[in-house]
Amino acid sequence: MIIWDWNGTLLNDIDICIESINQILLKRGKKKITKDIYLELFRFPVIDFYKDLGFNFEKEDFNALSDEYIFYYNRFESRSSLHKGALNLLKHFSFNRVQQVVLSAMEQDTLTTAIKKHKILHYFRDIVGVSNFFGHGKLETARQFIEKSSLPARNITLLGDTTHDYEVALTLGCRCILVSGGHQPYEKLLTTGVRVEKNLSALFNMITNS
Repeated sequence: MIIWDWNGTLLNDIDICIESINQILLKRGKKKITKDIYLELFRFPVIDFYKDLGFNFEKEDFNALSDEYIFYYNRFESRSSLHKGALNLLKHFSFNRVQQVVLSAMEQDTLTTAIKKHKILHYFRDIVGVSNFFGHGKLETARQFIEKSSLPARNITLLGDTTHDYEVALTLGCRCILVSGGHQPYEKLLTTGVRVEKNLSALFNMITNS
């Protein structure tokens, strides 16, 4: 089985994420961030990323900020697209009868709607999101999914774009391959010690167990 991360792995949405955050910063009279700064600072839980940007959650409500971010993200969503090679890789795994799942820290209904928009829903056995927009991560969601699926961890490979995806794979006890071009840079992904590729096209020859 392949467990895909969505944002940054299948979906190339980094630019609209940066634009959404910059709208929030500008609204508060703060300086916009560059892509380099975003890549350097972004992490889970997302609240820590916001703290690094200078937000004080003793003075500001994080839940309201999360709603504001989603408002801008949805406004800019049409600018995002699947990563180069994503569709062909989905087809490749499907043709070889490898089960595929999306596991994301995105809210469940929003995640499903986004996947439907890109017309790739039929490639996935399951779509697994979270119950809120707060960006806490997906460790518990991952645990619950694996318990229900009853699939041995040795038969699972998680594909992601952040060190959090590596943490999820560690928790599940499954293999992990990380791909740069998403929300964290290649050099940071290398610190995990797992296989890191610079694009999805490098994964066509990966060995998987369905």
